[in-house]
Amino acid sequence: MSVQDMIIGVTGAGGHLGAAMTLDLASYGATVVALGRNLSSLEAVVEHASEQETPGQVIALECDIRSEEDIALALDRMEGEGGVHGWVNNAYGATGSQLDELDPDSVAETLDCGLGAVMLLTDQVAARMGEGGSIVNVASMYGVVSPQPSLYDDHPQFHNPPAYGAAKAGVIQYTRYAATHWAPRGIRVNAISPGAFPSPAVADTPGFVEALEARIPLGRTGDPHEVASSVRFLLSSDASYITGHNLAVDGGWTSW
Repeated sequence: MSVQDMIIGVTGAGGHLGAAMTLDLASYGATVVALGRNLSSLEAVVEHASEQETPGQVIALECDIRSEEDIALALDRMEGEGGVHGWVNNAYGATGSQLDELDPDSVAETLDCGLGAVMLLTDQVAARMGEGGSIVNVASMYGVVSPQPSLYDDHPQFHNPPAYGAAKAGVIQYTRYAATHWAPRGIRVNAISPGAFPSPAVADTPGFVEALEARIPLGRTGDPHEVASSVRFLLSSDASYITGHNLAVDGGWTSW
């Protein structure tokens, strides 16, 4: 699953899964333009890549995915490094409100950040790719199935809001749409739907991870590297005949 010498942009690259994706791609020889709003977290990823002496490099750029200007500057940098070969839409930063107490502003913010911004910035990315390239959109298992309400009875702070699931379902459909329309240009577009990959803060919550594991056929939550390797596969030439696909990386969660 070689990404050697590819120039790849990753949004949300300083986060729990984004950092793993970025480091994995750099470890296989890619130049990764790591994008996010928190520059210090991106610089930590750069430092980690340096400590690991990865064959590829990580370039940190502060970027808001809803800023056309920021995305243009990121794409300029990628072209300066050699081209726009791959892109990962991983960033997500909205809050949400729950059923029976939905807040209009919160719903609009979630749909804008989780779906609208992804569509608009990917248009910019595809325009710079020209003929050929690979895009991976990070969706969610909750874009495929609903959260099981009882799972969150004791941990309501982790319950995904309905607008989040709607946005991620939209990302999956947008992936199919973009894949079929850009296929004549050789641009592949795929999605991944991660399952339970709790951050360290969530994993330290007593009882919650055990409740998740009881719901997962493989009996455990995921490790970030398991998402990262799936992203690398879809970006690589090994997936050259795969487009419009949503790859569930969920330990079997959506197979019940």
